[in-house]
Amino acid sequence: MMVAAAVLLATALGAMAAPRAVTEDAYRSLVALHGPAISPDAKRAVVVVSRVVWDEDRYANDLVLVDPATHQTQTLLADRKGLADPAFSPDGARLAFLADAKIGDDSATELFVMPGEGGAAQQLTHVKSGVDRFAWRPDGKAIVYAAEDETPQRTGADRFRDSFIFTTEPIVARRADAPVHLFLLPLDGSPATQLTFGAESLCDGSTLSWSPSGTTLAYALCRDAIYNDQDYSRIVLLDVAGRRFHALTGRSMWESNPLFSPDGAHVAYTYSTGDGQVNLTELYVTTPSGGAGTRLSAALDRDVGDAVWSPDSRSLIITAPDRTTNALYRLSLDGSAQRLDVRDVTPGVPLTTTGGANAPALENALAKDGTLAFIGTAAAQPPELFTYGASGGTQKATGFNAALAQYAWGKAERITFRSDAGVAADGVLYYPPEFQTGKRYPLVVFVHGGPTDPSMIEFDFWAQVMAARGWLVLRPNYRGSPNLGLKYQRAILYDVEAGPGRDIMAALGSVEARGIVDRSRIAVSGWSYGGIMTAWMISRYHVWKAAVSGASVNDWIADYGSADDSDADAALFHGSPFLRGNAEEWRRASAIEYARDVTTPVLILSDIGDNRDPFATSSMYWRALRDNHKAATLRVWPVQGHFPGDPVRTVDVFHYWIDFIAEHFS
Repeated sequence: MMVAAAVLLATALGAMAAPRAVTEDAYRSLVALHGPAISPDAKRAVVVVSRVVWDEDRYANDLVLVDPATHQTQTLLADRKGLADPAFSPDGARLAFLADAKIGDDSATELFVMPGEGGAAQQLTHVKSGVDRFAWRPDGKAIVYAAEDETPQRTGADRFRDSFIFTTEPIVARRADAPVHLFLLPLDGSPATQLTFGAESLCDGSTLSWSPSGTTLAYALCRDAIYNDQDYSRIVLLDVAGRRFHALTGRSMWESNPLFSPDGAHVAYTYSTGDGQVNLTELYVTTPSGGAGTRLSAALDRDVGDAVWSPDSRSLIITAPDRTTNALYRLSLDGSAQRLDVRDVTPGVPLTTTGGANAPALENALAKDGTLAFIGTAAAQPPELFTYGASGGTQKATGFNAALAQYAWGKAERITFRSDAGVAADGVLYYPPEFQTGKRYPLVVFVHGGPTDPSMIEFDFWAQVMAARGWLVLRPNYRGSPNLGLKYQRAILYDVEAGPGRDIMAALGSVEARGIVDRSRIAVSGWSYGGIMTAWMISRYHVWKAAVSGASVNDWIADYGSADDSDADAALFHGSPFLRGNAEEWRRASAIEYARDVTTPVLILSDIGDNRDPFATSSMYWRALRDNHKAATLRVWPVQGHFPGDPVRTVDVFHYWIDFIAEHFS
């Protein structure tokens, strides 16, 4: 009896421990990580940990200290709104970060500093427009920060004189973008000093890099603060004492992210010979005296993401999308390249909707002994903090997402197919957790965005939720993806939908050839460029049971006239649709022109306040489908942005997305 009872108990415990099928509800337990930084001595790391507060529809951000050796963690700050970008001081004794603070009746992102091992945080700035970014001076006695020009206070009738000259802003703009300038803040209690002035602006996302002497700042300067104009960027060196700057190379466009070497002898930066969608972003190294310098990444044939100098100034570690991962390379000044072995981990933070992973942030993440801290994932590994040791070897340093081990995750693998662009292309195939050889499964094509956000073998939460429904999930890397070299990336030029469409069909054919696909139940879906391609695929191909097109550009000319990135549109075509009879080319690539050919039921999704792919083209597409008596539903969210930034609406989007497909698969 006792033996039988023990067997029954063991069976019951085993059943209790059996992995569960993941559903959308698990998103509430998913912990996101960002902003990793490591102390100069590599003994401490910090990371911003974001957890879902479901009933309040927000994320709670904690600043967590991690011991990379023991994996012990300590929460330094809990639930701080706007928490971002922690960075240790050069001696490791202090920790600076950004967080929201009250400014009168409003709040703004401000700069704080606290002891490096934890303690009381001191607010350093009180900037009404908010602090954009910052960098420690090498001596640790001052910080440079970036902030918008303050808006002048107005009284009386002047409060309503708010017209402005409109140029290439999105049509939802309600004010002119103010330039972002630099300010030097001593840490001895002295007031901040403004270093730059005028209409030119610090470029969006540019690094702020000090010379070792602390006398010169390198950064990317743009002609204004408008998002569309960020291609007009050049590297400048600022004499801090004299508040004068000069251009480093003499170019006027597509330069970014300068970095002084630790010995001050070199300046690294990235440069593209044209629009980054169809040209590689490459790493160059020059000297502070100027000139274009040497193209250090020439041998890679890959897009360079982030970069950081090694402590000895002899090499840089860079990120680059390669096949179905974000690769880390060490580029030496002698021209050699060495790929760092991080095992099956994909460095970077997974993108929620578009596919791929953001290149890992390397700034503030490399210790003096060469230890690198980064966020990484794998197909069944949710985001965690990893370290790559100075002598090699990758270690997982945290277990913030250990609770997700209760779920059964499907495996993912790289698949290949032949593109008629002349390249052996690839993609990622996610399998249902209970996949059985010899059985045929429904398949969802989940198209990535960008087009430069390639699909990778990463922790793709929503692909896994789809796979848990018993579906194969195919994420093809169509032409325009930057993970296979310049030829493939550039093949989307003047062929923005037809060529990528053929690639998607070739990827689908490659999976169908395995004999595992139920061809009566195939769907296509995507957001952003994935939504664009979804609308195209249902116009030109008719193998789909259902389609979900999110944040799509369905009329390229309408998008060019209303979005925040009109120059990026023009770069894919032969210039403006209003010049040299170009309009026909733009119309030929617009899904709205083929609404009468659609035979697939489609769910169209959009944010009302989307600047990137404005809601207007989704509304136009729905009307075109309706007028042609097609099965189409348009669901919208009354929020700003290219995708909802809150957890409830994020889950809401995918709830309707996945349920729409399931309804048509049943």
